[in-house]
Amino acid sequence: MHRSYIGAWSVFDEDYAEGLDKAFDRYRRAGITRISYAGIAHALPVHEQFYQATKIDPYVQIDFEKNQGDLFGTKEELIESDFFEIKRMAADYGIAFVMNVTPGVSDVIVEHYPEVAVIDVEGAKSPHWLCPSNPDVREYFCGRIRDIMTHTEVNEIELDVVSVNVYDPQVVPDWVLPELSPLTELAAGSCFCPHCITRARQVGLSIDEIRTELRAITRDARTLTKDNFIRQRDAYRGAFDIVRFLVRHPEIVAWLNFRASTVEHFVHRIRETVRRANPRALLSSDLVSPSFSWKLGQFYHHQPAVSDLTKLMLYHKRIGRFEVKPLQTLKAHLPEISEEAIMRQYFALRGFSGPTTFDQFSAEGLDVENVYYEILKAKAEVGPSHPIIAGLVGDPPATPEDVERAVEMAHRGGADGYMLHLWYHDAPKENIVAFGEAIRRVEKESP
Repeated sequence: MHRSYIGAWSVFDEDYAEGLDKAFDRYRRAGITRISYAGIAHALPVHEQFYQATKIDPYVQIDFEKNQGDLFGTKEELIESDFFEIKRMAADYGIAFVMNVTPGVSDVIVEHYPEVAVIDVEGAKSPHWLCPSNPDVREYFCGRIRDIMTHTEVNEIELDVVSVNVYDPQVVPDWVLPELSPLTELAAGSCFCPHCITRARQVGLSIDEIRTELRAITRDARTLTKDNFIRQRDAYRGAFDIVRFLVRHPEIVAWLNFRASTVEHFVHRIRETVRRANPRALLSSDLVSPSFSWKLGQFYHHQPAVSDLTKLMLYHKRIGRFEVKPLQTLKAHLPEISEEAIMRQYFALRGFSGPTTFDQFSAEGLDVENVYYEILKAKAEVGPSHPIIAGLVGDPPATPEDVERAVEMAHRGGADGYMLHLWYHDAPKENIVAFGEAIRRVEKESP
C-alpha cells in the first residue's frame, strides 16, 4: 500500500442534513474512498445469539448513543437509518464504510457493569475505561464483530484505541490531576483489576512490588510544591534521564511490557474473529502518537503482528484544549510558577513544540511540525512494509491551510495514507476539499 488509503471519520447527521448525495460527491471529488461514521457499528441490528458469553447487553451502548450521545453527539439518525440502503448509495460514489468499533471506552457500560472497568494503582475505578483483560469485555466485542460480519459484507474493522488506561490522554477529562513528572505516566495507565493481577502473577511478575513502586512514583509526581516542580524539572531533562530511572527500576520495564501484552492479546483475539468471518477483511488499529502511546499499552513496533494497518491519531490543532486542563490545575496550585515554565516542561517531557501560554495552547494546539515527527517515529517503529495512516484534524479550529500543511508534514514523515477527522462537528466543507487537493499535490511529488 503506497499512499492509496484515503478516508475520513465523518458525522452522519451532518451529511444527512446536507443530503447524502452532496456529501458523498464531495468525498469522491476529494479522493476519499473510505468513510467511518461515528457510531456506525450501532446502525446494524443485534442478534442475541452472539452475546451469550457476555453479561454486557449491546443495547446499553446503542440506546445511550441514540438518546444521549457521547463527546461526538447523538447517533439517532444513523441508528434509525436503513444502513444497507446507505451502504449501496455510498458504493455508487466509490465509497466503502469502515466499521469502527470502540473496545476502549464507554461511560455507560462502566455505569451498568462497574466490574469491567480499569482499576488504578490506588484501587479507584475508571469512570469510562474498559479493561481488555476482562472476559466480558472480550466476549462482548468479539460477539459484536461476529454479529456485524455475519450479516453484512465488511471490508475493514477499525479498532478505536484498544488500550489500558484510566483516561484518553488526547481527550483529557476535567477530573485528571496535575502531575509534575513524566514518570507518573508509568502508573497512570496501569490496571490492577483481578483479571490483570491474575495474568501478571501467571507470567511471574511481582505484583506487590510493582504496585509499591508505582504508588511511590505517583505520590512524588503529585506533590504540588514549588520545590518539587523545580526538582522534577531539573532532574529529568531528557531521554537519558528517563533511561537512568528505568535502569534503576527494571521491574517497571517488565510492567510496561506486560500492559502491552494485555492489549495485544485482546487485539489478536479480535483479529482471529475477523479472519474467520472474512479472510480478506482488513483489521486496522487507531493509536495515539508514538511519543506517549506506551502509556496506554500501545507499542508501534508490535503492530505488524496484530493489525493490517495502523492509524496514527494526532489532532494537533485540537489537542491543546484537552491537554491544557491539568496544566491549568497545576498553575492554580502553584501560582508562583509561570505559565511559560509549565508549558516548557510539558513540551520537554512530551517532545512536542507549540505555544507558551495556556490560552494559545488551547486555541492553537501543537505546531504542525509535530505531525511530521510523530509519523516519522511511527514508520521507524513499524518498519517499511506496515502501513501508517496519518489521522489529521479537519474540525475547527483547523482551516484549509492547516489541513494542507498537516498533509504535507504527514507526507514528509512517510505516511502511507490519510484519514481526515471530522467527528467533533461543524468542520468547514472547505477543509475536505483542501484535504483532497493537498493529497493529490503531494502524491505527484512521490517517486
